[in-house]
Amino acid sequence: MIIEEDTILYFSGTGNSLQVANDIARELGNFNLCKITSLVAKEKIKIEGKALGIVFPVIYNRLPLVVERIIKKLEINKDTYVFAVATHGGTPAEVLNKLKKLLQNNNIMLNSGFLLHMPLNNIFAFESISIEKQNKIFQKEKHKVKHIASIVTKHENYKCEVSPLIFDTLIDRIFIKTTDKIVKKLHLRDKDFWVDDNCNGCRLCEKICPVNNIQFNINKPIWKHNCEQCAACIQYCPKEAIQWKTKTKKRRRYRNPNISINELIGC
Repeated sequence: MIIEEDTILYFSGTGNSLQVANDIARELGNFNLCKITSLVAKEKIKIEGKALGIVFPVIYNRLPLVVERIIKKLEINKDTYVFAVATHGGTPAEVLNKLKKLLQNNNIMLNSGFLLHMPLNNIFAFESISIEKQNKIFQKEKHKVKHIASIVTKHENYKCEVSPLIFDTLIDRIFIKTTDKIVKKLHLRDKDFWVDDNCNGCRLCEKICPVNNIQFNINKPIWKHNCEQCAACIQYCPKEAIQWKTKTKKRRRYRNPNISINELIGC
């Protein structure tokens, strides 16, 4: 596959990264958006545009596994300007430096890397923050997007951002073997999903899962152990019927208010 236009590749579960990709593309103009999961079946992806963006959420201080898979398939012209934006609700640690090393393994240079704080959507550990706090974060996102666009427009080199809290980076380094083990088994963590009696078989979870990890059996969802822990299914269930272990029953859900369900599905 060949991508000739200036493009932003994105991966998004609950809409945060898609919002950022949309907003950056709007600021830059003449940039196409490409859903990373649409490239999974491609053997190689050749980038011939003048600029390439990669936007993704941080999961366990790492890139989503599907993003790593696509990065390894990229062949990028040496003259292409490459930038990345990692969205995070918690600690991002040094995720952009991890991406930088991954790209270097393919002889690709990451020219700039940015961290962008967005509303927390890790329902596996926390419930959603209030609407008021979300709106404050969205306001800051607008300013950060303009900053990012100004650098990308000029094709400036910009050192990859890391967590401003040194403690976060230290913790990540100390427990890197532990989190590596978690990430290696990430796909299997969907075994702890289940549905309560509120499930009405609407199949939205099947449609919204970005990696097609859900199928229905007798009007109930089954997870196929290819999970990215993006939380799209559990957050967007209209009946809040999807649960994870015993932790999520009373937790407030999060759905990015600036992104429609059709946009997430890709309609």
